[in-house]
Amino acid sequence: MAIIPPPLKPGARLAAVSPSGPINTEEVENGRKSLESEGFEIAFMPGMSDRKKYLAGDDNSRARDVMDAFLDPSIDGIICTRGGYGSMRIIDILDFDLIASHPKPFIGFSDLTALQLALWQRKKYLTFSGPQLAKGWGEDLSEFSKSSWLDMLAGRLWNRPLPFPNDIKKLSTLVEGKAEGRLIGGNLAMLAAMCGTADSPVFEDSILILEEIDEPLYRIDRMLTQLRLSGCFNGIKGIILGRFVQHEKEVLINQENDVAELIFDTLPSVPVAGNAPYGHVGDCWTLPLGAWAELDTVKGSLHLSSKM
Repeated sequence: MAIIPPPLKPGARLAAVSPSGPINTEEVENGRKSLESEGFEIAFMPGMSDRKKYLAGDDNSRARDVMDAFLDPSIDGIICTRGGYGSMRIIDILDFDLIASHPKPFIGFSDLTALQLALWQRKKYLTFSGPQLAKGWGEDLSEFSKSSWLDMLAGRLWNRPLPFPNDIKKLSTLVEGKAEGRLIGGNLAMLAAMCGTADSPVFEDSILILEEIDEPLYRIDRMLTQLRLSGCFNGIKGIILGRFVQHEKEVLINQENDVAELIFDTLPSVPVAGNAPYGHVGDCWTLPLGAWAELDTVKGSLHLSSKM
């Protein structure tokens, strides 16, 4: 059975942790104000603003903040400040048994995909992929992204199709079909980086959702090929493409069609949908990684079930 953290209630106290890259203080402060305006209390963990080159402090201090946030009974949920790089460096320091015995919502995105994958692989611990304190709430978060975050963490989006922003009516149909399975995924680069580790991705009986930013097409090809050759795609039930975009001379290039072609080359004939509001730019779903999901690429819908 999956470990499902309890929903966040009004007035919940959230611990802000930095398991990956160093923070921008102004963005963190803006994020704090935004979440406090929604009724949450934000508690900054001691090492949140540390810096060690491209990391938010050394590995032990970042891991200690994560553990302390899980073990502190006054903390109702944990929100990461940003991605960047570094969460996979602390996986072998964390005590996953202790974490599993103190379930609470853990919210992260991008680089945090590695840690979220490890929590699922080791403990079937459901986490939430969505906007973070600085890279999300600390920026100009859209009303759709904000509503998705609040509704998902409050438990209001189960057992019905996920809503879409006004400019997206439904998922696009790339390969027709229906699929059911665990919703797994996140950032493509981090999933590929976890291949060959103790938490190498297993997508069997799963619906995989992917996103990526600022990666040239040949590197996306290489990542997908690495996952395929590692056997990670064996038994996969379906796939959803979030946003694949690349900044080029200050222009944002949509790579979805090119990535879809790579998916067709990489995977057997499973249902494939695109146009998901999920990624580093634009409107973004907050998604429960590990939840049971139903994908219909003809209707263009993604349905999250509370059955576990």
